[in-house]
Amino acid sequence: MEPGIKMLAGGVALFVLGGLSVYFISRPDAATPVQIAPPLQTEYASPAASAPDAATGNDAESFYQAADARREQLLIDKAEADRLAKLKAAKERSVECKFWKQQQKTASAAAKIDEKINAHCNLPSSSSASSSTASDSSSPFSSPATNETAAP
Repeated sequence: MEPGIKMLAGGVALFVLGGLSVYFISRPDAATPVQIAPPLQTEYASPAASAPDAATGNDAESFYQAADARREQLLIDKAEADRLAKLKAAKERSVECKFWKQQQKTASAAAKIDEKINAHCNLPSSSSASSSTASDSSSPFSSPATNETAAP
C-alpha cells in the first residue's frame, strides 16, 4: 500500500475510535441511579406538617404535583421565549430588515422607513403563538398593517 492510503485508513480508524470513545464517555450509565435530594425541612414548619398522618402525605403529594406543574410551566415559558428570540434574530438578519435599515441611513422619509423597519425587523406585538405563526405564514413582503381590513 502507498503511504497516502495508509494514512487515510489510519485517520478514518482514529476518527471512528474517537467518536466511539466520546459516545461511551458521555452516555449516562444505567448502573448509576439518578439521586434525588430529599425535600428541605424548615424551622417554620407547623406542628401539623411535622406530624406523620394521612393528611400530611396528601399535602406533600399535592405540593409535589404543584411543583411539577410550576416546573413544566417554566420550561414551556422558557421554550417560548427561546423561540421568540430566534424568530426576532431571524427577522433582524433578514434581507428586508437590512435593506430598510440601510435606507434609513440614506433617505429622508424617516417616518415611512421607520414603519418599514418596524414591520420587517420586529416581531408582531401580539403575544399569542397562533397569531404570530399566522402572520409569519403571510407574504414576506407584506406588513401586518396592510393585512388589516377597513371598518365599514
